[in-house]
Amino acid sequence: MKKKLKRAIHRSERAYQSYLEHKKYFQALRIYRANQVAYELLNEFIFICEEAEIKLTEEYIFHLEDWFHQFEMEAENISLSDAFIFSRLDHSKAFPSQFKNILS
Repeated sequence: MKKKLKRAIHRSERAYQSYLEHKKYFQALRIYRANQVAYELLNEFIFICEEAEIKLTEEYIFHLEDWFHQFEMEAENISLSDAFIFSRLDHSKAFPSQFKNILS
């Protein structure tokens, strides 16, 4: 499971790096799709992870839920080639960067 999560997160990070080049909606969609996979894996992982890993796993799940809701609202009526600047909402969960330490 950790290997799958590591690969899903890597895919999401690569999609994000690609997005940063031009910040187009079609590039943001890659992040969205990659994050959907990571989200599904996290929802499985939370039931088998160590007790000490639960909090970070929950924070990552909450971060993705906030991100999905915001993305879906901002993506209404936009074409693939449009610019798409995405800024995290105030009070939404930040990406828990220390989560990747769990996967090492």
